[in-house]
Amino acid sequence: MPLVYSYNSNKGRKLKNEDAVSVVKNKQGEALAIICDGVGSHSNAAYSSNYIVSTLEKDWQNLTFANFNNMKNWLYDKIEKLNKELFEKSKSKNKKMGTTIVAVATFDDQVVVYNIGDSRAYGITSDNEMSVVTIEDSFVGALIHAGVITEEEAKTHPEKHVLTQALATRERIDLHTFIDDLSKYDYFLICSDGLTNMLDEEEIKEIIRQEELSIAVEKLINLSVERGGVDNISVAILKNLRGDNSDK
Repeated sequence: MPLVYSYNSNKGRKLKNEDAVSVVKNKQGEALAIICDGVGSHSNAAYSSNYIVSTLEKDWQNLTFANFNNMKNWLYDKIEKLNKELFEKSKSKNKKMGTTIVAVATFDDQVVVYNIGDSRAYGITSDNEMSVVTIEDSFVGALIHAGVITEEEAKTHPEKHVLTQALATRERIDLHTFIDDLSKYDYFLICSDGLTNMLDEEEIKEIIRQEELSIAVEKLINLSVERGGVDNISVAILKNLRGDNSDK
């Protein structure tokens, strides 16, 4: 199924950008969108995020897959392998590494989303419903899931940046998986928490629906910076063309 996309990243008001983002298509035209948000308390956060994104990007564009299961299994195994590789490197060099990951990959009319940490993926359906399709590995995410606090309360919680899981911080990970029919969705959005901490879901959805993709990405980032931009902000949007050749 044909897709168009746009993505960008901004350091916000931080001194450096520890996020990494990319969207790439393989030889079959299937898309892989990735965001990694380096864990700021770790000295090699930027290295971790950039290494994972650049490795996946390079490998993906040279691959072909026999079917959806072949593709999703390759991506699952690759993320696990990269986690072990960076974890071993952090031990041998005695340097802390850590990053979130959210990855959306397509094959024909199916989509798989993998995530670790608090970077999110959203699906926007043809009936304009926007929902989170990732599971948040954070202290506040667990509180939200338990009904203890709301999404709004989580934004100001003193432990909102505490992750319960990240890549490169331990040998074994629990990689969350979401699988669905791609035809249900008009858009997929992936983002670091620098976006969702500044904007609510309704205004995010409205901007995506109303603007061309590249303009929507820039508006989301710029508005996040205007609202405070306390963290790096990374955004990637995929649009399902449904036989329509516009890039809006």
